Amino acid sequence: MVNPTYIAGLATVARSATIGILATLTDLTALALLVSGFGMSPRLASMPALALGIAVQFVGNKWFAFGDRSPAWLRQGAQFLGVETLGFVANLLLFDLALRFTQLPYLPLRLLTTNLVYFAICLPLWSLIFKNRTEESS
Repeated sequence: MVNPTYIAGLATVARSATIGILATLTDLTALALLVSGFGMSPRLASMPALALGIAVQFVGNKWFAFGDRSPAWLRQGAQFLGVETLGFVANLLLFDLALRFTQLPYLPLRLLTTNLVYFAICLPLWSLIFKNRTEESS
């Protein structure tokens, strides 16, 4: 028999991944618009595009992925911002390195770097910030 906590954890990861897809689409759309529509360099456009994706990540993970309805917006926002600062810097550095050392187009590179940072850094740390809906019912 599979542990219900394990199943609940997988459901949280699936919901967070869904939010991650939405945030990534927001990021990629903004990046493409800034680069192709406004003529910005990919390096310069990276920062505002990532910032939009981060906003989607916070609200989506708090409400949808973790089902956290607590009023602790300020505390969680500050903690999330700390994790995202780490993720933001990691994304900028990895994206810059990937641009320098590969010949791949910038959008696929963004997908690779953001996914690496998401699964290796952000998701594990977010689980320490938000109170999961399954923990509330225990």
